[in-house]
Amino acid sequence: MATAALLFSIMSALAKYACVTLPSSEVVFYRGLIATLGLLAIHFSRSGRGPLLGHQRGKLLLRGLFGSAALLLYFYSLSGLAVADALLLNQCSPLFVLFLAVPFLGESIRPVQYCLAALALAGAVLVIRPDLEVLNWYGLSAFGSAALAGSAYVCVRKITRSEQAHVVVLYFSVISMASAIPLMLPDYAWPDGSTWLALAAIGVLSVAAQLLLTSAYRYDRAGRVAMAGYLGPVFAALWDALFWDRLPGWMTMLGAALIIGSLILLHRSGTPVTHRE
Repeated sequence: MATAALLFSIMSALAKYACVTLPSSEVVFYRGLIATLGLLAIHFSRSGRGPLLGHQRGKLLLRGLFGSAALLLYFYSLSGLAVADALLLNQCSPLFVLFLAVPFLGESIRPVQYCLAALALAGAVLVIRPDLEVLNWYGLSAFGSAALAGSAYVCVRKITRSEQAHVVVLYFSVISMASAIPLMLPDYAWPDGSTWLALAAIGVLSVAAQLLLTSAYRYDRAGRVAMAGYLGPVFAALWDALFWDRLPGWMTMLGAALIIGSLILLHRSGTPVTHRE
């Protein structure tokens, strides 16, 4: 999940770049198209592959719908917000996972884990230091994407024991591509050379990150795995330092310490998974 967070942070920066010249829905479409082609290649190259449409098709469809809506809202927010601000608001998804994991997954969550989630979010705030300009439609879209992404992650945890990771991601990619078509057609713009490269990288990075994310939810508790997503703002601060000469100050260093420290404490405070089914 930590590696997935790294890849997602790079993808977000590239999506922000692509959204300068393309509508966000078009970026979502090409991301889904490239990801779908890659996932189909993975499926048909495997020996002893299972059914392409999976076994729990209703839950796979639900995961795809939640994820697609979250992606559309997140890419829309990138068209009006800085990458760091959009990423921070999207990082609220683990909080939704923690709350949803109790009724829908039967996981027992300790009060201390909720406190650690809030501590990690406070660290993300220190790293990114958003301003009040995020309180607009773009900011609300990023926060809404977090709620929908949290719902999607709970679905992932529910189905990963019986479904192959690439099948889970395939549903997400196909549905996101299809849902973007009616939104992008009115304002369609042909990408230029550098934007094509960015779109290709977005598609490849998204497949790799989603496969890692799906595998992570297969092997550990949903609430704990989702917390590793808080590493995203740390990576965003690193890109700022490396490529835009924005060196981290003491608040950024403190925020990173809070994020990493809370993740370590959360891991130590874990309890065995309790499932109703």
